[in-house]
Amino acid sequence: MKAKMTFAELRCCMIRKNINQSELAEVAGIADATMTDRMAGRSYFRVDEITRIAKLLDIPESEYYRFFFASENYPSAQRGHSA
Repeated sequence: MKAKMTFAELRCCMIRKNINQSELAEVAGIADATMTDRMAGRSYFRVDEITRIAKLLDIPESEYYRFFFASENYPSAQRGHSA
């Protein structure tokens, strides 16, 4: 079975704004490897990271759930494991 892409909404927004993952990590204030874990759904974004990313990508607070908290972004949590 093919793995589903995590954070598809966020990735689309990044493409529209021409922002790559390394640039997003820098803005969020985290290492590239940490951003890779976040984007793979292996760990959760912190509130301060979300705030900085959302500001860069013009994501309104009312849309945070769709971009950062939707269950499809955390495949390991859906199988009963912690992310």
